[in-house]
Amino acid sequence: MSPPVSRERPTARLLHALERGDEVAVTALLHPSAYLVVDAGDRTGGQARGRARVARVLVERLTGHPDASLETVDVNGEPGLALRRADGAVTAVLGLAADARGRATGLWLSTAPAKLTHWNRRPPPPE
Repeated sequence: MSPPVSRERPTARLLHALERGDEVAVTALLHPSAYLVVDAGDRTGGQARGRARVARVLVERLTGHPDASLETVDVNGEPGLALRRADGAVTAVLGLAADARGRATGLWLSTAPAKLTHWNRRPPPPE
């Protein structure tokens, strides 16, 4: 029996795959029955189920922003990701739960400006 995966490792691996925009690598990091809840604060939110669909939505929403980058952050006391613009504003926060093998099982993406207010009150971390 292998030791449990650290809580930070799945997030770091997902960050690396998303930074490359590699949908295949993102898919490999997800449990086959993974689900994603997108809270956009409007009708563009919703849910995705299954690792291929979840990977596609994550890549569509979190990559291709030339003025922003992903970083690891704490989301409700757990490792997660934030999409931060060059001016320091956070435009998306992703929390995730992983199984013992390090595959993401449930993901929650918030892009709703009202839900991100507290993320944008504090200054960005020093580089």
